[in-house]
This record gives sequence, structure tokens and C-alpha cells, in this order.
Amino acid sequence: MINYKQSIVESKKELNGVSVDYTESEENQYEESFSFLTEAEALNFGKVCIERLIKLKSKSINKAYL
Repeated sequence: MINYKQSIVESKKELNGVSVDYTESEENQYEESFSFLTEAEALNFGKVCIERLIKLKSKSINKAYL
């Protein structure tokens, strides 16, 4: 488990590899269906997902002000 930009990213070992779950700062929880070979890969993907959520939110906020 790591904290990343006010979010929590967790990896879980499964039968076919490692999966990732993440909880953003507003307590919304997400699970990814991808399976990774290593914990590091799973956690890095979780970071990418958090970055994507941040960008989507900033775009929707900007549209609200236009």
C-alpha cells in the first residue's frame, strides 16, 4: 500500500498475478481488472489511474466555469 496524491493505492496477490485497487481522496474506491506480474507494476498502474482521475476532474471543473 502507498499514499499517492492524497489517494491510497493497494496491490493484492491473486492466482494469476497482482491486481491493484485505489481509493481517491473523496473515498471513492476503484478496482482494476488487469493482472500484473509484480507489485511494482500494479502500484505504478494505480498511480497512472489516479493521475487520469485528477485530469478528468480538472477538465470537468474547467467546463463548469466556461
